[in-house]
Amino acid sequence: MKSQFHEDFYSFAKYYDIAFDFKDVPQECRFLEDVFQKHSKSHLNSFIEFGAGPALHCLEMAKSLQSVTAVDLSAEMTTYAQDKAAKAGVVVHCECADMIKYQSENRYDLAVLLMDSTSYLLSNEAVIEHLRSVAQILNPGGLYILEMSHPKSVFEISKSTASEWEMEKDGIKVKIQWGSPSDTFDPVSQITNVSLKMEYQDGERVGTLKDQSPQRCFTATEFAALVAASGVFEIVDWYGAMSTGVPFNNAEAAWRMVPVLRKS
Repeated sequence: MKSQFHEDFYSFAKYYDIAFDFKDVPQECRFLEDVFQKHSKSHLNSFIEFGAGPALHCLEMAKSLQSVTAVDLSAEMTTYAQDKAAKAGVVVHCECADMIKYQSENRYDLAVLLMDSTSYLLSNEAVIEHLRSVAQILNPGGLYILEMSHPKSVFEISKSTASEWEMEKDGIKVKIQWGSPSDTFDPVSQITNVSLKMEYQDGERVGTLKDQSPQRCFTATEFAALVAASGVFEIVDWYGAMSTGVPFNNAEAAWRMVPVLRKS
């Protein structure tokens, strides 16, 4: 089934959460805090994540921050994240909303868009509108950090992300295949119709989900031009992973493109 943002997959929020349980969320949050301290003159009090999924980074940030918001377009994921926050005993405002046109009366010090969720911004107009909407809800000098696919994936120089893995938690097994050799790529739009297959075994509940959705990849110069065109941010740094020790270059360790934007 073809979808807009792999919404069928995201509707299985619990299995999604298990599938990505390998991520070191506390370490990634320390990275976000370190980058904020480096490039902002203010104290970090508030945090918002777009495409938050199960809101794991929000749950971690809520342990020390006054205001934390998780935004996702999946209603199932938003409900799941809110339940996780309640069980963890932290306060996270979970909101089902479109990140492209997002509006809020609240203001934040730090915003993030992680795990290559930028790839669902398929047009230049969508990117610019999104950047402008984020800038409106940031405090003066606020930061916006994005974790994107490395540009080498655009040119197929190397396979920069794993495409198949298995995870197990609490007796539930989840196997993911992200992408397929048969997926079509349009070099004009830089959009790939990315297929996804999830197999799950949850007690007597066993099944397979297949989904397909368009995802866009970006070059560094292209993204920098879009940021400049938005007129609301400046790029103050780049990293090659969610780690201050990995510079943005073509080395093997640099498997991501992580631009750091500051509100103009």
